[in-house]
Amino acid sequence: MTQIDSLTLGITKEYLVIKAHGTECRDATVEVCTESRIIFSLNGSIVGDLSITPLDLEAFAIGYLICEGYICSREEIEKITINLPDISVKTNTGAVPSGQFSKNSSGGSCRELLPGSTPNPLPDGFVLYAETILNSMDKVNDYSVIWKRTGGMHCSLIIDEHGSVISGVEDMGRHTTVDKAVGMALIKGTDLSRCYLVCSGRLPVDMVAKAYRAGIPVMVSNNAAFAGGIDFAKKANMTLAGFVRPPNMTIYTGGQRILFP
Repeated sequence: MTQIDSLTLGITKEYLVIKAHGTECRDATVEVCTESRIIFSLNGSIVGDLSITPLDLEAFAIGYLICEGYICSREEIEKITINLPDISVKTNTGAVPSGQFSKNSSGGSCRELLPGSTPNPLPDGFVLYAETILNSMDKVNDYSVIWKRTGGMHCSLIIDEHGSVISGVEDMGRHTTVDKAVGMALIKGTDLSRCYLVCSGRLPVDMVAKAYRAGIPVMVSNNAAFAGGIDFAKKANMTLAGFVRPPNMTIYTGGQRILFP
């Protein structure tokens, strides 16, 4: 992977700090992640007010609208205008969203996809070898370039059935890593129904719902799943696995899609 010059891009800043180790103190310089406020508008109506890392913003715009259920296809998008803090999107339908918009520090709400909802189940047919999933954790480490320097980023990857990375992104919020990874994969024309999503963060219902909206049948993380995410994944016929740390994983739902020797 190409190393990111995050200071030049304005993704990080350097600060003079005092580091303490027991009773010993020393001056040091540390690299810290930046954040940008985004006011997101769809056809003139505000649909989001959130903070993200100012990187991969076109991919974020596409993925956010898909993963939040505002649109069903990238082809609906007519124009994306980015002029921070504003991102505005115009669709060919011109539909104006109704209801309250999402306001979240670094993620989305996945409107109407709550634990009590009844989603249409995703189809079976996509299967993965357990070894392919376990090997994904090395890829997360490869793509976590800024995290290694700051400790302040999450990472999400979209990987195909053969284990090849389609898209990989970092962001301050685990929700927005999903949006960006989905948008980046769709820009490449990827069939997300033949891919799986790897995340570095926990898996509550709103994270799982984002993958569902994008049509991704398998979602895995090196972290824990929450009850709401597990219950939703069951209803949606999704495969959900957590604590994926070779050689171990915990499969919460959809074990039929994971093949063992």
